[in-house]
Amino acid sequence: MHIGAGAVVIIIMILLLQNSLSDSISVGKLAYLSRGISYDEEIGNQIWDIAKLVVFIPVIVFWAMDKRKLLGASILMSCVLLTFELLFSTLLLVLTLGVDTAAQAYLLIKDTVLVMLINVLIFSLWYWIIDSPRLRQGTPRESEPWDFLFPQRAGSIPRYDAWMPSYADYLFLAFTTTFAFGPTDTLPLSRRSKVLMLLQATLSGITIVVLAGRALSLPNLD
Repeated sequence: MHIGAGAVVIIIMILLLQNSLSDSISVGKLAYLSRGISYDEEIGNQIWDIAKLVVFIPVIVFWAMDKRKLLGASILMSCVLLTFELLFSTLLLVLTLGVDTAAQAYLLIKDTVLVMLINVLIFSLWYWIIDSPRLRQGTPRESEPWDFLFPQRAGSIPRYDAWMPSYADYLFLAFTTTFAFGPTDTLPLSRRSKVLMLLQATLSGITIVVLAGRALSLPNLD
């Protein structure tokens, strides 16, 4: 998959999933939860959606123009905003854990599952943009060391001499990190890859604990 076209598709998927989350864990809650601020949650959500759109448009433009350096920077900026929303949604899932009611419990379980899926997609994109050899081509990063040690890179494997990772490899890495809370067959090499995997594993652990807590509390809800 071409890094530009792939990033566009993945970011659109993440945006759609985040827009499917309920209002109880929306970014519009941010100022509402801050003391002394009178704030309309719906307006806050609209402002945030516009901000994500403004940052996302350059991804399409620089991909169409084949500006690899600017494309990488614009994808990175989108990832930062999307990750911030993921962090905030995870925090709100924890804060709402003790106030479940029968009417909202199933909705919040749906939100928790969506947050887990968003987690996988966001970090697969992170891993792809920091390590992808295709995105590095023609930029100063081309000579940088790898961020991840895939098995195909670790030794001489027949018919894998010219192997390069694609998005599917980073998606698998993000998926296994979510459910194994750490690396499985692929090891992080750089500090930034270790920080990202640590953050993903932490968010995954919190989300799974929240999901389990909600599932166990369902029989006790009136």
